[in-house]
Amino acid sequence: MGGPVGPDYNALLLFDNNQSLYITRQDSLEGGHIREQTTYAIAGGNQSSVTVVTNEPGFRYFNDLKNKDFYSRDIGFNYVKEKTPTIYWKVSDEKKKIGDHVAYKATGKFRGREYTAWFTLDLPLPYGPWKLQGLPGLILEAYDTNKEIYWYFKALQYPTEFDHLLKPIVNTEEWIGHEDYAKWIIRAYKNAQVAGRMAAESADIPTRQEVKSRMLNSYIEGFEDRDNK
Repeated sequence: MGGPVGPDYNALLLFDNNQSLYITRQDSLEGGHIREQTTYAIAGGNQSSVTVVTNEPGFRYFNDLKNKDFYSRDIGFNYVKEKTPTIYWKVSDEKKKIGDHVAYKATGKFRGREYTAWFTLDLPLPYGPWKLQGLPGLILEAYDTNKEIYWYFKALQYPTEFDHLLKPIVNTEEWIGHEDYAKWIIRAYKNAQVAGRMAAESADIPTRQEVKSRMLNSYIEGFEDRDNK
């Protein structure tokens, strides 16, 4: 929403030497199913409304380190397969304590956003939340420039009661590639824009055609508003 304002979701990052699984927006992590409209105060004295929603399996992101394959159950409940993304991180000497761990600062660009990540060498595995990974240690905290996206460490549990969840994503449908997924997102975004304009016009609400919403304001990944060929 243009800054560090919005809903928080609980999440799990499970991992071993060969694989990791990140789960969020899952009913059981929130104590039950959630679907509610929530309004937040944003910059300039304005307000923005967002639907806070979870589902039974949640959004899932599975990183197969050995084969460098990445599988997701993502927005629109699409099942997406791609190669594990390469993020070119720049590691600095800056460090801080996160819990009991010394964490080092790294910065990198990934799909439309610039991220700061704090990773620890206490856990020398290249995993992190969502699709952020590839550093010489576990990412404990990460955020983009405007802190619209923010992940922060709560606790480390070993052994964990959730170890039975660390397995590939179950999917009975066809996996789609990231390019096809991007096309689907762009198409859905354009359709939503058209529907929004039609609703505004039918209610005699003036629209500002010269102001176009950027997709990055609506999605974590920067899918460009183009044919994506």
